[in-house]
Amino acid sequence: MPTTAAVNDNAPVLDVERDALDVASEAAAACGDPRLEKLVGAAVLVATAFRLRDEDALILTLRRLTEAVDALEEEVAEPEQRASACG
Repeated sequence: MPTTAAVNDNAPVLDVERDALDVASEAAAACGDPRLEKLVGAAVLVATAFRLRDEDALILTLRRLTEAVDALEEEVAEPEQRASACG
């Protein structure tokens, strides 16, 4: 019967793990943006409805996710259109 080694919670953090924490903190800071909060919230609801196998909720939340993505894409496209019109 194989034995598993105990996990040492006091072990030093590897550079790879530290980099992953930096990315996570940057993502958390970006989620303060209400546009991204809508997007992430809708994505979480989609995943939940999928896991629960609730077809009606899945369809509804996919529509909300699509609307959130469309709104974000429109906001990103507006400055690009202004820049091309001015340039």
